[in-house]
Amino acid sequence: MQWTFKYIMNGTAVQDMTLKEDGGHSGSIRQFIADSSKWYVHYYSNRLPTTPLSTWEGGKRGDSIVLYKDQKAPNGMDGFFRITFNNISKKGFNWLGEWVDSAQKIQFPTWKIYCTKED
Repeated sequence: MQWTFKYIMNGTAVQDMTLKEDGGHSGSIRQFIADSSKWYVHYYSNRLPTTPLSTWEGGKRGDSIVLYKDQKAPNGMDGFFRITFNNISKKGFNWLGEWVDSAQKIQFPTWKIYCTKED
């Protein structure tokens, strides 16, 4: 997979795009809103096109960026899909996606990705 990032909107947002060998492509726009000091991430995909884009909201927590989107578990339990970016450096970052219950005591990871920057 090739994953490309670029700054947009005069540096206030980052757009990424994935190109996959199987023809599945996706991307997102990560926008920082200074007034609220929060990040908003809007996701899109050619496999699951939707009229309203999925949106996660969050911000810095220590050295990480943590984002949330309301999402019920398959059994109907209330909770969130949580995305955490950590170990952020000029060389890359780690990215964890997981479902968590409303109290954040139950965690069900669905992906863990280690991203390394290529020059």
